[in-house]
Amino acid sequence: MDLIDKETGDKLNGIIELLDEDKIASLSNSKNFTFDWGIEKNNQVYTISIINDNEILGLMSIIDVPHEFRIHINLIEAAKGQRGKHKTILNIPGCLIAFACRTAFKKGYDGFVSLTPKTRLRNYYSKTYGFMGMGTQMAVFGQDSFLIIQKYLQDEEI
Repeated sequence: MDLIDKETGDKLNGIIELLDEDKIASLSNSKNFTFDWGIEKNNQVYTISIINDNEILGLMSIIDVPHEFRIHINLIEAAKGQRGKHKTILNIPGCLIAFACRTAFKKGYDGFVSLTPKTRLRNYYSKTYGFMGMGTQMAVFGQDSFLIIQKYLQDEEI
């Protein structure tokens, strides 16, 4: 996984893990996240953190949409201290998105991942990750998904 210490440029060993319902509910009181993650309890919610460190760097909620052969990123968020100019660790959202792409390949969906971004983030998702507009949603699949995985999950299996 390609988490990078912004100051030193060192690669950090990260891990993405599935949260259980109790841990998701406990995030509702967290001051590190803006969204109410408790409402995501019916979805698969993943955390990203550094191995052997309990600090959650980011969260992602995904929904498997098997009849459309896609994974939908319902919500994604970096911790408050890991946003903008003051973040200390790079690639948190990229690693989470790459994880969703890898999941979509494993399920036989050709890496098809969708999300519904805030309007101001459409260009960001397009330029940074290669997502294409599809109505109100954006999506990435095939070779573009594979490239995201290669960039952010370099040393992990697809």
